[in-house]
Amino acid sequence: MEIDLTGQRAIVTGASTGIGRAVAKALAGAGADVAIHYGSSRNEAEETARAVEAQGRRAFLVQADFRDPTAAGKAVEAAVEALGAPIDILVNNAGSLIGRSAVDEMDEELWQEVIALNLSSVFFATKAALPHLGNGARIVNVSSIAARHGGGPGAFAYAAAKGGVMTLTRGLAKELASRNIRVNAIAPGVIETPFHDKFSTPELLETFRKGIPLGRLGTSEECAGAVLYLVSPLASYVTGQSIDINGGQWFA
Repeated sequence: MEIDLTGQRAIVTGASTGIGRAVAKALAGAGADVAIHYGSSRNEAEETARAVEAQGRRAFLVQADFRDPTAAGKAVEAAVEALGAPIDILVNNAGSLIGRSAVDEMDEELWQEVIALNLSSVFFATKAALPHLGNGARIVNVSSIAARHGGGPGAFAYAAAKGGVMTLTRGLAKELASRNIRVNAIAPGVIETPFHDKFSTPELLETFRKGIPLGRLGTSEECAGAVLYLVSPLASYVTGQSIDINGGQWFA
């Protein structure tokens, strides 16, 4: 069964690189127009936009700090003005480890920054988008395997935030079901993205790889495939769920 999203409108946060870029491209490949959010990486976001447009779909760039509810609201309004309403798909992908820190070394500022970027931003983006979501809209939140096992070295705050994303997903699924809005999540494992280029040494990545039954790291495209499924009619009876994409690492 081919997934057809022709004419639908999507917002993808954190879409300049990695999983967000792959999701934007996958949605465009299925026929959707995409608002591409970025924080500071405009050049990379423009590359994502070109990839969307190369598939014959409209792309709109929107810069915002989704840790700020006012900025989130303005960004969503700009996307709606550019693409039109209603918005059919919201993918909350923006987030980052920010930095690895042991609990006894982490200060309050870093803790709050990690929670704001990885959890509060999902709430603010969703709340801002709700007035513009149509009947049958779909929301997909990007959590992490860290939410399952507590995170890698120095990533406990990130794991806590991503665990919050999973619980938020279930809560939103309950609350929004009466509006015919489905809410799900994906929980990527160790994926080959700029995230690990920045935060993980080759030695740490090799340690991770050895613990993955499939014997390799995942790709952004494999994550995008799960998102595409969740926003498609194939998942019309799926809500409040989280799909693990980790090569078997979680159960190993």
